[in-house]
Amino acid sequence: MWLGLAISLSAALAQDEPILGPQSSGLNVNKPAHFQIWRTITLGAYKGVDAYRDALDSARIKIGNSADEILGRPAFPYAKMKTDVELTVLSAAELGVESDESSLSDVYERARQAGLELCPAEVGPQLRLDYRNQPLGETLDIAMEPVATYSGDPTILTLVNWGTGLLLIGRDGRSESMVARTSRFVFALPTNGRLEAMRDHPQIVPTSSEE
Repeated sequence: MWLGLAISLSAALAQDEPILGPQSSGLNVNKPAHFQIWRTITLGAYKGVDAYRDALDSARIKIGNSADEILGRPAFPYAKMKTDVELTVLSAAELGVESDESSLSDVYERARQAGLELCPAEVGPQLRLDYRNQPLGETLDIAMEPVATYSGDPTILTLVNWGTGLLLIGRDGRSESMVARTSRFVFALPTNGRLEAMRDHPQIVPTSSEE
């Protein structure tokens, strides 16, 4: 088992692709009536990409190649003042996805219709620093606007613990990329427009004319 995890880890760090690990049971395929605050984090404690990279390095948290790239891209915003963000975690199934897989845009659209927000991109590195007790095998995708790597690949952030240390990696952030119904996402709870003001780009959700 541990040999398999080690082999998977080496491949994922090179490609920054998450591997499906053990997930929480008890998925509810019905639309959620309300959302519980999973945790509250504070953005703006670290001033920019260099401060985050130093903090992650000091905490011995590994950063995948594409994740490290987008942390330093101009399209990756950092809060200029401290801002609290309330987070919740839901699987695609809990958002009503019934098929084995669904597009990322479909998951985002279902979340938006349920009243959830995409996270500011900074939630990724800040949550990775805060969430030190992540269970072994867990994978959490940050529901966020994708940020393009230097080669132009839309990328979102993922927090994983595969037993060889905590990781912050990137995964395919294209709207048409497919995710399993067991995939779990971190969303932001609405805060009277403050999160909207922190984003420079519209949500990547399909319009009413899209399939």
